[in-house]
Amino acid sequence: MSTAADKPTLITQSREAENKDDEKYNTADRKTGSVLTIVGSALANLSDGYQQSLASSTNVIFSHLLGKSVYTSERQTRISNSLLVGSVIGILAFGFISDRFSRKGGMLVTSGLVVVGSLMSALALQVDGPASMLWFMTIARGTAGVGVGGEYPTSAAAAIESSNEHFDAKRGPIQVAISTLMATSGAPICTFVYLMSLIGSDSNLTVAYHAMYSISIFLPILVVLIRWRMQDGRLFERSNFKRRQIPWLLLLRNYWPRMLGTSAAFFLYDFVNFPNSIMSSVIINSLVPSKSVRTVALWQLYLALMPVPGVLVGAFLVNRLGRRYTGILGLLLGYVPISFLIGGLYDDLTTHHLPAFVVLYGLLQAFGHMGPGATIGLISVEAFPTAARGMGYGVAAGFGKAGAAVGTQVFTPLREGAGPASTFFLAGAVGVLTAGIYWFLPEGKGLDLEREDEGFERLLGEWERGKEMEG
Repeated sequence: MSTAADKPTLITQSREAENKDDEKYNTADRKTGSVLTIVGSALANLSDGYQQSLASSTNVIFSHLLGKSVYTSERQTRISNSLLVGSVIGILAFGFISDRFSRKGGMLVTSGLVVVGSLMSALALQVDGPASMLWFMTIARGTAGVGVGGEYPTSAAAAIESSNEHFDAKRGPIQVAISTLMATSGAPICTFVYLMSLIGSDSNLTVAYHAMYSISIFLPILVVLIRWRMQDGRLFERSNFKRRQIPWLLLLRNYWPRMLGTSAAFFLYDFVNFPNSIMSSVIINSLVPSKSVRTVALWQLYLALMPVPGVLVGAFLVNRLGRRYTGILGLLLGYVPISFLIGGLYDDLTTHHLPAFVVLYGLLQAFGHMGPGATIGLISVEAFPTAARGMGYGVAAGFGKAGAAVGTQVFTPLREGAGPASTFFLAGAVGVLTAGIYWFLPEGKGLDLEREDEGFERLLGEWERGKEMEG
């Protein structure tokens, strides 16, 4: 009878086997595969950022094409939330799949779902009847959302493991660049396509709609083509649950503080950041006197571009200040004070100084993306051992998307009931609470992921031996 001690772990591998592994993993082909994994993850996050940004311009298009009496705040929220609800499902499902089976296989499926959902969305205007069309759009965006959500744990885990294999000293900045930077860059690209379509078609909203959603089909197709040659990382091949039982109680008992902290930070930040981002067009559309779709789109483009420098600063700081302090700095240095400043001066800014309002709004997003936007995903993906990285990150990111869905659900009623300035006061207050939680999050700067896996394998071996003794 085999025992837990006989099972392959990092600790029980012989030196000869490890030397053979090193020869295998140090080949040029191996490095090429890791680079393709990183590039594929970067393009997938760009595609996902584009997908998330579609909601903002779609709200403007449907408001003009259908009218507010048909495209009510309830329907607007439902369509905006469909991507988020789908994302939660995708995050949790593919977090498990990526740990239990394969990073590569999970990522190919997620990209396929984004292609299907995007194609359905592009055809939505052909559905007869506004009510039926909006329900079809809800289903289409939900389908794409499952794929978008599934990208979070699969690509984050695969990318960090590939970076660790060949570029470990720079894995933090690389992770921020391929995740937050790419996702953030998707927003101005989407808005630029929207604006150019309006200019080229003389403000034809139907043409602009089809242009935006057609591009969203081809981005994930490109990702699928690149991912055919990607590979699972060295860490994952050495430590995974492909042929072992997942010790749920062991994971919960040993990693619940990290799971609680990262989940809470993810939830709170996305609760205020996501609705303020995707509803930016609604806010600006209500403030532009002429209600010109081109003018609104131009302001949207300015606003979408401003967070990008914030992410670059965050990527620069994560290896210098550390993950936690970069997050706290972004929150307390800029996000919190600017939130309260906009809230206090909202009426004057929006009535007499619209450009100043847009600049402050953009700076708010920039500091948010510099702080928790750049770091919470990185902290979460480094906080868990390789074998459970997809699931651990998936739970934290799932709470983030749940927070985004809840925030989006309450955003419009809060604006209508307590006034538009209230959302910024809420953002500032939540930012203070998030900064407090950040103080207790694990710091990944200088962390040796392979050594962390060895500690987990040792823990798992003890657990397996205990189970066999009980049996």
